[in-house]
Amino acid sequence: MKQILPRLRALVLLAAALGLALAAGAGAEGVFGADGPVALEPGQLAVAELGDSPAFTFMPPSGSVYDVWLFPVGEGPVSARAELWQGQTLVGEGEGTMPALSLRLTAGTTYTLRLTGEGAARLEIARHALSRCFDMPMALDAEGDAYSKAFARRGDAHWYAFESPDGRTVAITGVPAETDVRLLAQLFDEDGTLLAESGGTEGGACLLSFDPQAGRRYRLRLTSLDGATGLYSLRLTRVEGALAESVTLSREALLVAGRSGVQLEAALLPEGSGGPVYWESSNPASARVSAEGLVTGRSAGEAVITAYAAGGAWASCRVSVRYVPVEGVSLLSRRLSLSVGDDAAIECEVLPENASDPRLTYAAEPEGIVEIDRRGVVRALAEGACTVTVRSVDGGVTDALDVEVGPAPKRWRALLVGEQNYASTVAAVRTGSINSVSGLRSMLSGLSFGGARFRVNTLLDASRDGILAGIAQAFGEARDGDVSLFYITCHGYYEGGMTSFRMYDGSVLTAAELAQALGEVPGEILVVVDCCGSGGVIGRASGTDDILRGIDAVFGGGVGPAQLNGSRFRVIASAALEQDSHRIGFGEGAESAMATVFARALCEAGGWSLERSARAAMRADLDYDGAVTLNELYVYVSRRVRWYLSLAGSPGQYAQSVQVWPEGDAGVVFERE
Repeated sequence: MKQILPRLRALVLLAAALGLALAAGAGAEGVFGADGPVALEPGQLAVAELGDSPAFTFMPPSGSVYDVWLFPVGEGPVSARAELWQGQTLVGEGEGTMPALSLRLTAGTTYTLRLTGEGAARLEIARHALSRCFDMPMALDAEGDAYSKAFARRGDAHWYAFESPDGRTVAITGVPAETDVRLLAQLFDEDGTLLAESGGTEGGACLLSFDPQAGRRYRLRLTSLDGATGLYSLRLTRVEGALAESVTLSREALLVAGRSGVQLEAALLPEGSGGPVYWESSNPASARVSAEGLVTGRSAGEAVITAYAAGGAWASCRVSVRYVPVEGVSLLSRRLSLSVGDDAAIECEVLPENASDPRLTYAAEPEGIVEIDRRGVVRALAEGACTVTVRSVDGGVTDALDVEVGPAPKRWRALLVGEQNYASTVAAVRTGSINSVSGLRSMLSGLSFGGARFRVNTLLDASRDGILAGIAQAFGEARDGDVSLFYITCHGYYEGGMTSFRMYDGSVLTAAELAQALGEVPGEILVVVDCCGSGGVIGRASGTDDILRGIDAVFGGGVGPAQLNGSRFRVIASAALEQDSHRIGFGEGAESAMATVFARALCEAGGWSLERSARAAMRADLDYDGAVTLNELYVYVSRRVRWYLSLAGSPGQYAQSVQVWPEGDAGVVFERE
């Protein structure tokens, strides 16, 4: 096949088994003498003749520990002494090569490195961090998925390590995600000797193949030429069979109509050759090519599709893309029904399917009922009706659909918090908290309210700040009419007119702080508190007289008459403010099966058995209507807690009185369809 363009630079390769040395090309390195300090750019690999006492200036891009690496050049011995100066002050010195010096440097400060010694070496000043230096490489697995990474700063260099278990030929392919990134791969052995340097494609990819020694470990250094930043992917493949000597494509030229696709096939010769094939388009704006050789037209124009084989062989196909105009726009549906807050994608076909410019615009009349993004996703903003018109950019062809927006449905969210593994300096481990949270998560996940289900989040062993942040995240999308359930089980205590919750790390969350965070959440709030002294959140003691009155007073830390009319809070607490909240386990391994008695009762109330880890009847549904009200929940859980405690000891030995606010509330908290 005729080779249209010389795409691949000559691949520089050394036989590692022979131990030959390689001098890198001028595009990758500069050779510096002793005519004064030479500015060393971040990520640059420079050749230094040590006998000439070279000097380099360097400005670190970030404050960190940096290493001065000197990799040997040629077969002669290399010895070096390094001095690092800041102005007239010697800030560090060392002898050796790999590394010669290691020191914490300040970002934006100019340093001068002076080298003396014998031999020639490649100099790199690298940040001492994972994947940034020779002795902290990132593992690159053979036959693994492509490894994705980014050059975040100008001049970044990334180091990888891999080992050959069987000595088979290895092919390395690096592919940039941005057009400005042009990759260069350099292969080193463990002694720092440069063995090979990759060839590059016109699109900036790098290709390198070599024959490793079985059981030997190698290093790969990857950089972006000209210091460009951006994403790339890297893949290592072990080759079955010999490397291809030539590549033949199924077509030498293609004519593609609009956005049609044509499959190209690549044959590697001689027969039996192996290794990956990398496909590249010289003009992706006109024609793209997939990793499997599928060519797809984009816009009218010309492109050259090239297939590169491991080892450097390649072949090309010239592609011409013809413009195909839009003839029609067809909506798959003429009506769309949404609720306020819902999203839906407009399904629309552009005709013909291979039209060159399938872009569409969207407009709604009247405005304010829905908004539509450029992808055609409609979001309902307000109740009402409107018409959405879809128009093609090419030709202005239109179609329309009617949209009806109804009221927002109620949404149900839950955040379950469990503190179990307390630091030894804080409190005793609270075994059973994790099982309690897990059981409640299973119970809530099985409920359904008019087709809506709980969206459940959990936090285990969280700090005070972590819980407050978790509330904001879990309930951040709540709206008026939604229901947000917050459950916490932890060490708790009532002191100074307020219930407080102690976290695993010793931090303390007060009822006032919890009330403030939950008070910022729109809609209804159901608070379930499962800890010692939890009744204090609603001012409830076990006696007939309330020590404090009302959720507002206690959440605020004050003592006074309750002001509860219109409050969005509903609360159920595991114990009175002067009582402990108990835990219990059954059978063998009772410790691992432990959970709070309150959580056990809650799970059964909502239709989940902790013992069997299975769905069960909703035991708190006292009138069998498929729903559990707050009052039904309180009645069942109160009795069930007392029953569990009677199993654990003699009558009256353990006291735990479930508390609720407001009493007699008939609002539904659990429902199953």
